[in-house]
Amino acid sequence: MKHLAIAAVLLWAAFQFGGMFFSSADRATEAEFSHLVEPPQRSIENPYRNGYFYLFGLTAASSLDPAKTGYEIWVDETEDARRSEIPERRATRADLVYTLTLEATASSWDADDPLAEFRKKDAPFHAATAQYRMLLLRYDHWIGMPFDDWGFGRRATTLGTDILAVHRLYVAEGFASSPMEGVERLHKDFHLWRTVLREAKTISTKVLAQIVINDDLQLLSRMLAKPTVDKTILTMGLQLTLPLSVPEYSLRWPIRHQVVLAMKEGSAGLGPESVRRRLYEDWLSRTGHLPTNAFDSIIHPPTRPATGSFQWGQAAGAYAAYYEAIIKASENHVNYLPGMQEVVGTLHRGLFDGVLKSRPVEPGWEIFHAQLVETDTRLRLASLQIQLRHPSAQTAVPTRLAEVGSQYFDPFTGLPMLWSPTQHKLYSVGRDRLDDGGDPTFDISVPAVVGQILARPATPVPLVTRQGRR
Repeated sequence: MKHLAIAAVLLWAAFQFGGMFFSSADRATEAEFSHLVEPPQRSIENPYRNGYFYLFGLTAASSLDPAKTGYEIWVDETEDARRSEIPERRATRADLVYTLTLEATASSWDADDPLAEFRKKDAPFHAATAQYRMLLLRYDHWIGMPFDDWGFGRRATTLGTDILAVHRLYVAEGFASSPMEGVERLHKDFHLWRTVLREAKTISTKVLAQIVINDDLQLLSRMLAKPTVDKTILTMGLQLTLPLSVPEYSLRWPIRHQVVLAMKEGSAGLGPESVRRRLYEDWLSRTGHLPTNAFDSIIHPPTRPATGSFQWGQAAGAYAAYYEAIIKASENHVNYLPGMQEVVGTLHRGLFDGVLKSRPVEPGWEIFHAQLVETDTRLRLASLQIQLRHPSAQTAVPTRLAEVGSQYFDPFTGLPMLWSPTQHKLYSVGRDRLDDGGDPTFDISVPAVVGQILARPATPVPLVTRQGRR
């Protein structure tokens, strides 16, 4: 009986100690996650002066204010709106009446010599500039607005094809007027979309920014492939094509955004907003050349599984460590993100092995990191197209690519970009990190014109006399 009592006391003590230990572990885990879900500070308090909402209402009826309309649509489509009761009518998607497709500019924008096409008086896009004058004026106004992404922790869908089409029409009209006007518009467009890329708090905003930036880059690269290029384009081009900065590369806020969404029960929804969001993500994936399941792959698992808090505590600790590691990696210009197993090692399950049937699901952030590396690659290649046009005393292009500096090396390998003398192409090995000779199916390549070789000064011939050298 005495031994039984002692055993009971020891068992009780063990449970008490275990409870204290697990409770402490849960508190530590909650502290780690509370850091992840802290919202960003807003730099713009008045939504009507925020370019983020102007994009939502860009195609609103001419009688409406795009910023006000966009903000009301955003409020109407977020979960906060369904909890509030505002008596006056708010704008909805029905107020977006302008519809512009890429077909209006496709023939000129995608041409081998876009500048020549832009200058043609009978180019198809001229009719669109007259028809959509209101959208062009609005886009020019938007480019001058500050931008603060308020999408953190919310599921909202901005415009897609319409924005891409208006941006093309805006730049094309500038080049149709003059090279100077075109370069100025291209510069403003680049600058603002790189601001959007830097300030993006959601992955969808970051992908949209890259789509427009790459669209501008491909246009610029086709211009730079011509034997003769206006000096204005060359001078401004070097300013536009600086490699991505740390904030532009960073996945910090998009990752935190996904965690916050997972903590909001029922945030996915099954209504029309969910269908619209799915269509928008599909468009982003197609246009941004991402896998079809890219956005599904980064959904964070439910934060409170029915099996209990201790099991979640283990997984939450692993996720907190993993997210912090890949956030830091994304900001350090690495060419790949660490895997979850590299960060947390083997999970110690012990007696709970029967409960934790499998390891935590690893969100696929590498997909989006690789897209950022690819955008950075295109920026560097466009800059090299300009730099190689300058006359040089160095005859070997590979040597010039090695001497230009590591900031213009291939970010996929950390080595100089490659040169195909037969195709006259600069190229990166791309996502597969294999040299395919500049094949655009696998590599990222651009045509390049190499500047003339500077004449080397003649080597002086030593004067020789009968007495020898003098």
